[in-house]
Amino acid sequence: MRQRDFTKLSQGSIARIESDSRNISIDKLLCVLDDFSMSLREFEYIRNGYALTSSDKIFFDFVNAKNSIGMLNDKKLSKEIHLYLKENPSDFIPYCLSVIEDVYTKVTAANSYDIDSPEAVKIWEELDARSGWTYQELFIMSKLFLVFPPEISENIIERIEKEMDNYLEFFEDIHFDATFYMNLGKYYAIKRHYSKAKIYLEKVIPLTEKYRNMVTVENDAYAYLAIVDYMNGNKEAADEVEYCINCYHYMRRPELADDLKSDWESFFKDTYVLNG
Repeated sequence: MRQRDFTKLSQGSIARIESDSRNISIDKLLCVLDDFSMSLREFEYIRNGYALTSSDKIFFDFVNAKNSIGMLNDKKLSKEIHLYLKENPSDFIPYCLSVIEDVYTKVTAANSYDIDSPEAVKIWEELDARSGWTYQELFIMSKLFLVFPPEISENIIERIEKEMDNYLEFFEDIHFDATFYMNLGKYYAIKRHYSKAKIYLEKVIPLTEKYRNMVTVENDAYAYLAIVDYMNGNKEAADEVEYCINCYHYMRRPELADDLKSDWESFFKDTYVLNG
């Protein structure tokens, strides 16, 4: 591409950039990339030798774990995070991922969201002060909100829903809204706020139909809707919960079946609490 072919920058500006006589601003870089029909994300990928940066690779591997079970079972990823942090202790995003891992380990061990995590509190305090969040920061708080006291978790949820609208098309294959609403539905059900749980769970079903290929999220949503129905007095809904557990076995996902069964038996099956 010749200097005169650039549409938004003068030949003189392009010449100075090429000669390294001046630093390029982000606005000018975006103008150059527009002429190449290239996104900033693709530019960074190419600039890094056609590879993600180590930090980005760790983040996307973490996101692609899909659920807390996959995250906690991925010992290789856990090792990568901790080795990376030894070399880069001030890198905020991988540090937050290590905190998420620690939080979910504690939640699993305690079989409760009521655990202490001073590290999660510090992360929230830092992010709460920012006027806007990156996608990575949004993802981080969507995993940490559930261990905060109700008054704080409600503020975090409100902030996530506000920031989420900016990123629904950023990584379409992740389907952030469907998974976040599913986590919210599960969170409110376990907290015995069944009317709130139902609101979010009913948002999940049409999203899974829209995105397709989200059978595990869809199955979880139907299971938790049945749980809400059961906890509101319909004992026959227990059959639907058992059916959803069996569906995971039919999918050859016994770990998900065990997780749903554990939640069902630990929090709901032998308990009747009418709570809106």
